[in-house]
Amino acid sequence: MKLIELSVKNYRSIKQIDTVKISSLQILLGENNSGKSNTLLSIESFLTAGAGGITEVDFQDKSSPIIIRAKFSISSQHLKKSWRPYMINDELILEKHVWIENVDGTKISIKNEYHGYQAEPKEWYLSVNKIRENRGDRPKWKEIVSENNLPDYFLNEGNCNKEDFVKGVEKYLFENEVEFDDPDVSKTQALGFQSKAISNLPRFYYLRAETTYSDETDKRSSTSTFRRLMADLTDRIIKKDPKYIKIEEALNTVKSLLNETEVESGDNRRLESLSTIEEKIKDILCNLMPSVKKVKLRVETEDVTTIFSKGVEITIDDGFDTNVLLKGHGLQRCVIFSLLQALILNDRDELVESGESDPQPRNPIILGIEEPELFIHPQIGKLFYDVLNSFSEKDQVIYTTHSPRFIDVYKYDSIALVKKENEDGTIITNCNLNAFDGLFDKQVFMGMTQLNSDVNELFFAKNVLLVEGSEDKIAITETLKKTGKINLRTEEIGITIIVTGGKQAIPFFVRVLNAFNISYSVLHDLDITDGMQADDKATEEKRNQEIQNLANGKITTFPVKLETTLGLEKGHFKDQYDALKFFQDHNNINVELEKTVTASIKSIE
Repeated sequence: MKLIELSVKNYRSIKQIDTVKISSLQILLGENNSGKSNTLLSIESFLTAGAGGITEVDFQDKSSPIIIRAKFSISSQHLKKSWRPYMINDELILEKHVWIENVDGTKISIKNEYHGYQAEPKEWYLSVNKIRENRGDRPKWKEIVSENNLPDYFLNEGNCNKEDFVKGVEKYLFENEVEFDDPDVSKTQALGFQSKAISNLPRFYYLRAETTYSDETDKRSSTSTFRRLMADLTDRIIKKDPKYIKIEEALNTVKSLLNETEVESGDNRRLESLSTIEEKIKDILCNLMPSVKKVKLRVETEDVTTIFSKGVEITIDDGFDTNVLLKGHGLQRCVIFSLLQALILNDRDELVESGESDPQPRNPIILGIEEPELFIHPQIGKLFYDVLNSFSEKDQVIYTTHSPRFIDVYKYDSIALVKKENEDGTIITNCNLNAFDGLFDKQVFMGMTQLNSDVNELFFAKNVLLVEGSEDKIAITETLKKTGKINLRTEEIGITIIVTGGKQAIPFFVRVLNAFNISYSVLHDLDITDGMQADDKATEEKRNQEIQNLANGKITTFPVKLETTLGLEKGHFKDQYDALKFFQDHNNINVELEKTVTASIKSIE
C-alpha cells in the first residue's frame, strides 16, 4: 500500500493543492518557508488518529474545514480485503475532514471524520441499506441470518441486533470473496470509522529538521523514535528471551522490598526501616491531626517496558567512549536516523529473527524526513541517500532537501517543486512526463547525473543558463564581471549556469526544465564550418535542430564555437585552469563575446 496522490485544502500555507503525484521515493524541493514541511505535516495529520495534531491556528479560513485527500495503491491481499468496499479498482481514495466547532459559543473543539467512496455488496442481505429497503426500518436481524445461512458469529448468545449484524458483516466481508456494486464516485460520504482507518493505513515516521538527540532521549517523552523503539523492542523481542523471567522476578523482589504486600501472606519482605519511617511520620502528624490512624509510604516501581522506554541511554565508542550527547551534531543525526531505521526494521520483523513460520501481515510505512543533509558530511550524505533509496524499494520515503547530493536529475519523476505565492499560497509542481516523449537514450544521462551532482542544482535555481562545458561557464562568469553585472557569481542576478557535459546532452536538460516549468536559456556552439565533411555537418545540424525544437527559441549560439568567437586559432582550451587563466585577464574578452553573453542573459529575462 503506497500513497500515490495527495490533495490538501485550507491547511497552514496551503490554500489548495490539487492532485500532487507521490512516488515511492518522493523529493520536495523549494525555498525556505515555501510549504515543504507543511506538506509533510498534512500527511502526518491524515495518518494520525483524531485531529492529527491540527489546532485552531492551522486553519487558513476558520469557517471552512481542512480537507486532506489521499489516494493509495494497494497490492497486498490482506489490505485489499480490509478496504474492498471502499476501493475503485486497486486504488483507495480517502478524505480526512477537520473542522472547528464552537461549543456553547465559548469553547473551541476540533472535530474530524474520514470520507470516502463506499460500495454496497451485491447481495441485499449483506447491506444494511438494502435490508431496510427490503424489510423496512425495523428488520428482524436474526431471521435474516437464519434465512441466508449466515455464520454463527452474527449471533450474540443466540440473538442478533443491528450492532451484532454489522460486526458480523464486517467479518464476513473480510473472510469471503464478495461481489460489490460499483461505488458512487459523484460524491464522498462520511465513513463511521476511526480506529479501522488508522489501523489499516500506512504508519508514518517523521524525522524533523530540528530533531536533536536530546529530544529523542528525553525521558518525559513516550512518542520519540528512541523511546518508541525501546518500548517496542521490549514488547516484541525482549519478552521472548528465555532469561526474561529473571527480570520479572527481580522487579517483583524490588517491589516487595519497598512496599507493603496488599494480601497478608505471612511473607512480608518489606524493609523494616520503611515501616519505622512511616511510624515516625505518623507520630509527628498526629500532633497536628490526632484523627490520623496510619501513614503509608508507597514506592512506585516501573515495569520492564517503562524501564526500557525511559531508562536506556546510548554511548558510542569512536575511539573515545562517551554519551552520544557529547559527540558532534553529525554523529548525533546519524544515530537518530539509525534508531529510526531500527524501529522500522522492527516493525517489519526484520531486526531480530522472530522464528515465526507465518508472520503476521504488517502495515506499510511512510518515512518523512526534513533536510536529511543537516550536519552530515557530503561523503556520508551520499550513503544516506543510498539508504533512503533502498528503503523506498519496500516502503515509501518522502523528504525535503536543499542539497543537490540528495537528488538525481535522472529520476525526474520523483521530484516535485514547492513554491509559495503571496496570494495563492503553497503550490506544488510535479514533473510533466510528456516532456520526455521520444527520449530513448536515457541510460546516457543516468550515468552522467550520478557522477556529477552539480547538474542537480538546476532544481534549486530561479533561472537556468545551460552551456556545454566548464570553459563556457568560466567565460560567461568573467564576461559578466567585466561588464559590471556581477561581482562574483551569476546567482547575484538570479541565474544559475548548468554545465551539461556536451551539446548532445543539452536536449535532456531542456526536457527536464520544460517538465518543471523552470525559466531557462541555452548557449551552445553551432559547430558548423565551411569545408567540413558532409556527414559531420549533418550530425551537427541534427543536434542543433533538436535543441531548437525543444527549447522554443530560448537559444543563443556561438557562430562556430567559443574559441572561434574569441579569434583563437587553437581548437579548445586545454582544461579549466587554462580557460580560467585566459578569461581572468579581461582584456582577452572581446566585444563579440560580450554581445553573445548579454543576448543569452536577456533571453531569460
